[in-house]
Amino acid sequence: MKKIFLFAAGVLSFAIASAEVVKLDLTTATNLDGDAIVYEANHTTVSYYNDLQNVMDSTYSADPSFANIMANEGTFLFDHLPTGQNYGGTSWEGFTVSKMAVDSANQFACVAKGGVAGEGTPFLVGYYSEYASWSLLDYSPCHVTFADEYYPVSVQICQNSLTMINLKEGLGNARAFTADDELVLKIYAIDEEGYNDEDKEPVVYKLAEGTTFNDGWVKIDLRPLGKTLGLNFEMTSTDQSYGFANTALYFAMDELVLQTTNPVATFENEAGGINLTAAESNWQGADAPVAGTTYAWKSGDFTFLTYATSWGGYSATTVTNETANTSTGYTEAYRSISGGAYEGDNFAVIYVDNYNPDTVSFEARVVKGFYINNTAYAVNSMCNGDGFARKFGEDDWFKLTITGLKNKEAGNSVEFYLAQNGEYVADWTYVDLTGLGEIDAVVFSMSSTDNGESGMNTPAYFALDNFGAACPADYVEPARVAFPSEETAISNTNTEVKALKVIRDGQVLIIRDGKAINVLGVEL
Repeated sequence: MKKIFLFAAGVLSFAIASAEVVKLDLTTATNLDGDAIVYEANHTTVSYYNDLQNVMDSTYSADPSFANIMANEGTFLFDHLPTGQNYGGTSWEGFTVSKMAVDSANQFACVAKGGVAGEGTPFLVGYYSEYASWSLLDYSPCHVTFADEYYPVSVQICQNSLTMINLKEGLGNARAFTADDELVLKIYAIDEEGYNDEDKEPVVYKLAEGTTFNDGWVKIDLRPLGKTLGLNFEMTSTDQSYGFANTALYFAMDELVLQTTNPVATFENEAGGINLTAAESNWQGADAPVAGTTYAWKSGDFTFLTYATSWGGYSATTVTNETANTSTGYTEAYRSISGGAYEGDNFAVIYVDNYNPDTVSFEARVVKGFYINNTAYAVNSMCNGDGFARKFGEDDWFKLTITGLKNKEAGNSVEFYLAQNGEYVADWTYVDLTGLGEIDAVVFSMSSTDNGESGMNTPAYFALDNFGAACPADYVEPARVAFPSEETAISNTNTEVKALKVIRDGQVLIIRDGKAINVLGVEL
């Protein structure tokens, strides 16, 4: 059985498709006829089922104009499904709008006593009826359709007050949660028919895990879902009877944010991208074609390239989730010097081999910027030298150049020094690319003061994350770290440097826990 949409296609034309970012605005929410939401003013006594004070007055109405709640001039259409008779009135599933400023055992209240904007401000109440989902053949009644394909960015979720009473104390058939219980909200991208998109994993948020409960608004990252026509919300509880939840399956929602384009490549597992299946691992093009060919993949709206070289290695972009911040050489090349990603689990490492152009391509736009970091491999080489490169001195530098392209024509460039004036980048640092103007690709190149007959000796690696991100208003650039004046051998067996080998006055010493010992273990 497929869902029958109760709105005309013409409604969708009201959407402002040209907006780059669309944030749900419930203060202007309407029904399908464009009539503003009216809130019930009576029923002042709090009751389990029927208190409608400050709730959409058509919550229990079978009026077809309220089959959907429309927001942002039709960009959002939330299903509101009145179904049959229940407890003396028409029951409902899906979504309704509330601005209750109480936290009591009421299905229309949330523990925050209002939306994200504060107490008494409007928010959505979602009721996931498993019976309705079953009767609709797994079509979620908690369904929102977009006017066009958008990239979901985030949504704010809060615990429903009636559900919270279920979790803490039990109520009706529901029992209080124990250490082994979970209340889970799953958010799915939808396919063209409105069902869960089976090619994409849902975003999962636990409203309750054991006896730890959501107790306020929490922002959930929806970017892994990618471009979609809408979302389905489903809930499950470990407190069940006959296969159905005893827990009241309600949640509160606000500030759903969409983007017309996806300006940030986060390198997290997503459709069309590189999906890492194990912790502390990296992807080096294992699914790429044969040697000498290219593998193209996407993160966000950006296309990255990985090359399978003729000598059996890989160049250009690799995705990694390794968290160690040490390296003994090129076999441990995919680690950032600060350990892990700027945000999330995954980040990218680019190897610029000077034989294949290291290009990122996308639809023409002004790219805001990205976060960059040194790799542990490059830092170890610059600090100590290696079989190819020498140790850096005060006057050495290591530089990344980002050149903007438009229609394959090179334009402006941005230069960023990963090492300069005796210091190196040791934490994720923002690089502003807006000076490149409107472009449809960037190409990376690297240079250094340490060069030989075959070109640059310094390892041509750098780490990047959140490509395309805007610079936060409160951003403070992290301090750089001075190169050690003595040789530093960094072990790859620890995520922190716990022992340093130094050469002082011709003698080999070990510095451990702030104390110097010689190679025989005698403290000096």
